[in-house]
Amino acid sequence: MTALTSSLFERWQEVASALAAASSLPQVREALRGFGGHVDLRLAGDPLDPNAGPFPDGETIEITLGTAVPGVPLVRLHLPPGTPLTEQDRALLRATGPLICAALTRQPRLEDGRPGQDRESALRAFMLLTERLGADLEPDALIRSAEQGVRQLLPDVTAAYLGRRSGLWKLFSDAHPALLAALRGGQPVFVDHWYGEQRLPGTRAYRAVAAQAFLRDGQIVGLMCVGTTDHDTWTELERGIFTAACRSLHLALSRAWHVQQLAEERAALAAFVSFEEQVTDSRDPAELAGRAAEVLVGALRGVSVAFFGNAGGQWRPVLLPDDLPDGLVAELARGVSMDTPTSRCLMQTRAATFVPDWQAPPDVLSSGHGFMALALHPTYLGSRLVGLLIMGKRAAPDWSERERRVFSAVGRSLSMALDRSANDELLRDQNAALHAQTRSLEAFAQLSADLGAQEDRYALIRRAQEVALSLLADGFAVYYEPEGGLWRLRAQVGSLRDPELQAAVDAGLDFERSLTLLTPWKTGEAYYQDSYDADTDGLRQTEAVVGATACLPLTVRGERTGVFCIAQFHARTWSAADRSLLSSVTQSLSLALDRAQSVMDLRHYSDKLELSNAAMHAANEELEAFAYSVSHDLRAPVRHITGFSDLLRKALGDTLDANPKASRALQVITDSAAHMNELIDAMLNLSRTARQELRVDDVNLAALTEDVRRDLTPDLQGRAIHWNVAPLPTVKGDPTLLRQVLFNLIGNAVKYTSQREQAVIDVWAERRGDDWAVHIRDNGVGFDSRYAHKLFGVFQRLHRPEDFGGTGVGLANVRRILLRHEGTWAATGEPGQGATFTFTLPASGPVLGSRPEPPAAGLPEQPPESAERTEPAR
Repeated sequence: MTALTSSLFERWQEVASALAAASSLPQVREALRGFGGHVDLRLAGDPLDPNAGPFPDGETIEITLGTAVPGVPLVRLHLPPGTPLTEQDRALLRATGPLICAALTRQPRLEDGRPGQDRESALRAFMLLTERLGADLEPDALIRSAEQGVRQLLPDVTAAYLGRRSGLWKLFSDAHPALLAALRGGQPVFVDHWYGEQRLPGTRAYRAVAAQAFLRDGQIVGLMCVGTTDHDTWTELERGIFTAACRSLHLALSRAWHVQQLAEERAALAAFVSFEEQVTDSRDPAELAGRAAEVLVGALRGVSVAFFGNAGGQWRPVLLPDDLPDGLVAELARGVSMDTPTSRCLMQTRAATFVPDWQAPPDVLSSGHGFMALALHPTYLGSRLVGLLIMGKRAAPDWSERERRVFSAVGRSLSMALDRSANDELLRDQNAALHAQTRSLEAFAQLSADLGAQEDRYALIRRAQEVALSLLADGFAVYYEPEGGLWRLRAQVGSLRDPELQAAVDAGLDFERSLTLLTPWKTGEAYYQDSYDADTDGLRQTEAVVGATACLPLTVRGERTGVFCIAQFHARTWSAADRSLLSSVTQSLSLALDRAQSVMDLRHYSDKLELSNAAMHAANEELEAFAYSVSHDLRAPVRHITGFSDLLRKALGDTLDANPKASRALQVITDSAAHMNELIDAMLNLSRTARQELRVDDVNLAALTEDVRRDLTPDLQGRAIHWNVAPLPTVKGDPTLLRQVLFNLIGNAVKYTSQREQAVIDVWAERRGDDWAVHIRDNGVGFDSRYAHKLFGVFQRLHRPEDFGGTGVGLANVRRILLRHEGTWAATGEPGQGATFTFTLPASGPVLGSRPEPPAAGLPEQPPESAERTEPAR
């Protein structure tokens, strides 16, 4: 058993020839084995073939025989595994049914007396038909061979093929729509007793007719029709012969259509390649359209090609063929409206549109043209419709598939070429602008280097004028600023070539009359004139000198200061690159002027700041010296007061007991002198803190807190204080000064809780970014938070000295120490509810010499949820 090969059609021809010679069941079975598979062909009641086992892995093709052979419902052809079959192969195998039917019914017909020569003639005719269909690849030749073969196979019938475009097609489709619908199923339709039909003139003489539809891509493209005037009904043999012949034709047409499609695709590809080769170096739209027309006319004979451009809602001809009538050319030159159904359809589909049986609307095109079919392809640049490629044909009312493919390929190529041309043009402009901008930036980089220390704004402007003129043609540059109703010339580079014009410019130009300057000044936009009009400024002296002008407003710190002008001695078109160059120059000039002004301002500010710092430094030194001197010099009077009060007390002796007022007065003098000593010590300590050198080291705040608590032990005698001290971090700072901070803050907490039976003091810390925040909270008398800003001032107190002692200098000293450590400080509280004092220190330690400003508001009493917090339970 041999497997089917790819040349199934040749093997099918061999099987068909064998079936044409067969007249018995064994002969038919043997002929079918030529396909290379097992044949299951049995009459009713016959035993099963012992060699026929199950074929689980192979493919089984069922060939229906209908009712022509009693007792044989169908034939099964079992093919071995791995046999490659296409849908066309399967259809070809099923087309063997009528041949099998004819072979099995052939012997009885011969017994009825039919001559054997008829069978042999039919066999030869069928073999000849299959040979012709297998050898030809032209659809029209295949159809002619099929018509001839059917006539030879069925001598008593008339055969004709109706093409879709033939005149009889419309008559047939209009007369028999139901029959046409039945034919769409792909099976032949046989109509007996046709002579009763009256709807199709010219067919009344036929007594029986049959038709087979041929479909391509799901659409009917033609009908094979036969009719007989000899008998009223079709025999099974006639039905089988017609069905087999039509199936053979369908397979041959499918092959021919496939070859034709490949040829059309090759033609479209060749047209695409040809067009691409011709337009490689072309950028002009008219030239591109001409090349497209040449390719289309060369590939498709008998066509005319035109190209129209989109001009303000009308199609304007860019390219017209030479074979148009003069009247039509004149009419097209006036433009064709784009508001037509065809144009709207093109805008929606954005693809080729083919119009068969075309007739121009009278309101669009009235002159004679002779075109029967039209093809249109829109061209786009991005989303903008820019043109329309049109091809017309006078020889036929419709387009072949080859013509459609070629036109679509060339139309797509033209669209891509136009888009590529536009992109190339845009790229060239961008490159030119980039090159000009690069040159201007390089020149201005040199300008910045040359004038980095220059503060004269007009020197900068003159340098910018030199840069601009070096990048343009011959001309001159002027810069004006408004002053007192005139435009005053502030900077000029290059000669005006006319003394009268120079004198007019030097004298000043009228502010309102000089539109060349006024326009950019008011609009804030550059004003270009490719060909300068002397009436613009009313200066007749410029007619023989100035050819083109470019005036740009100059802005410094957001305010317009003047107008920067470039004049050329000859007219010129200011290109995008020129405009980009001048824009870059003025922008760079504005930055340079802004920088120069900033440098001047900074220098003035630095000078003032230096003087101010020197004055403040001298004042601080004098103030500290004064404070030290005052505190030192005050000790002698205080010592005298204390000493003489003691002498007075001893001299009076017991008499003081009898005079309590005098005793109380002496005690007030003694106490006041002691308090004066405390104030002097505090002032000395404050002065010493400002002058003391900062010695930064690791400071363990927990150990420092314990030292402070031990130092405060005398003040804790007889007190009930509950301490909540959480783990505290190690920070960078001056240990001595930070101990003074903790001593003052914790000492205040102890002092201001003295009126509580049970005092509670909390100390904890939290991490805030790069800082540590330390909190000291108590439940003492508290204070009004509105006056928190006064707490850290010198001699500022919020409570009466009679209630709580102190000098009022401790928190001021805390502020000065934290300021030197780049820390912050804050306090919050409520009267009777206690207070919380918070200070922060950088985790990495202070930068020596820095002095941050104090905070504007107090820190929150509780840390944010995201902070690292260690707070004791209350």
